[in-house]
Amino acid sequence: MSALSEKIREKGGVCAPAIRMLLRSGSSSIVSFICNEAIATILRSKETFSAAGNRFSGYTIGRQKGALFIPEKQDLEAQYEGILAALKSHEESEAHVPAIIALQNVGLFSTAETKAAADAIIQDFLSVVKNKKEFAAPRTAVIDKNDIFKNGRVGGKIAVITGSAQGIGKGIAEELAEAGAYIVVADINKRAAKQFAADLCRTYGKGKALAVGTDVTREKSIKNLMLEAVLAYGGIDVFISNAGVLKAGSLEEMDAATFDLVTKINYSAYYLGTKYASRYMKIQHRFDKGYFSDIIQINSKSGLEGSNRNFAYAGGKFGGIGLTQSFALELVDYNIKVNAVCPGNFFEGPLWADPVSGLFAQYLRANKVPGARTIEDVKRFYESKVPMKRGCSIRDVALAVLYLIEQKYETGQAVPVTGGQVMLK
Repeated sequence: MSALSEKIREKGGVCAPAIRMLLRSGSSSIVSFICNEAIATILRSKETFSAAGNRFSGYTIGRQKGALFIPEKQDLEAQYEGILAALKSHEESEAHVPAIIALQNVGLFSTAETKAAADAIIQDFLSVVKNKKEFAAPRTAVIDKNDIFKNGRVGGKIAVITGSAQGIGKGIAEELAEAGAYIVVADINKRAAKQFAADLCRTYGKGKALAVGTDVTREKSIKNLMLEAVLAYGGIDVFISNAGVLKAGSLEEMDAATFDLVTKINYSAYYLGTKYASRYMKIQHRFDKGYFSDIIQINSKSGLEGSNRNFAYAGGKFGGIGLTQSFALELVDYNIKVNAVCPGNFFEGPLWADPVSGLFAQYLRANKVPGARTIEDVKRFYESKVPMKRGCSIRDVALAVLYLIEQKYETGQAVPVTGGQVMLK
């Protein structure tokens, strides 16, 4: 990618959340962004844009009409002032909001209640540019019968979830998509991420999910993840730091490289994700002081109490709660709530239940549970340690996540989802 194209992407990234907040009407909205060679050519000046803009002037869809050209400013503060002034002047003089916002030398933005509708507006404008003909009639609303965002508990919110092509992260993503959120599936397994995102789109509506291959141990990869999310949807409302790894072992068994890997994934990646997600959340707050965003770490009960021969994992999770409390204090003035969810043991997952390598099978072979003769005996023994007599489920965790997003007076907390096995003091 050239330096120029990277500059354009970054400029689009810091302008999209501002446009999204300024043009949203009550509920959450989506902003789509595009720039290519043909668009760049007509965006060089107001004069080069005028022909396409004039042909698009009669285009209407809902309360949106036509296109607005905004001059580029090199200074970001001046650019924000220019966007604000141009949108205010346009709405006062035209009594509507623009369907297309053209930012000089940057790209095109469109805003709508759904991703499918925002993308359709851009495609309509591109057809006008290509065919050099006016859009002949008002545009009917773009409706996808599968898109239930208006009815969901987190309807229209944009959620970035790391490690979400599999396991707990995938389950959380499914629950949030069913509750109306747009999902950015971030995973190191890009193929699985793409497949899962496609599945979500088929189930919940066109544009409902986006896959971004992400290595959470690399700062550049996390920075790109957040930018891709913003360019696709216009902002970030929820960042869930879920990607994690468990490598157990005693002090004598564990080498430094393994310890560092566990720490990078379980601890450092949370810091990096929060750093880059919060940049766009702060822009959203700047242009809508009443808007709330959420950062949630999927922690563990091992972040609430020590774990024998599992110090790398527990240490990172303990540290994650320290980050949660510290980030919460730093970001509270921007209406960014930062919390952690601490699940208990997922007895149904492969870590515990795999018939060959799972912990139940390992503990049976090691005679760790006195009198146990089968894997089921071992499972019942560990379930008996939980007051609610069962392991944690992915839905249990997802419901805690939804709770933290919905309420507005909880930040810096570590919410146990352990069936009473671990209780806060």
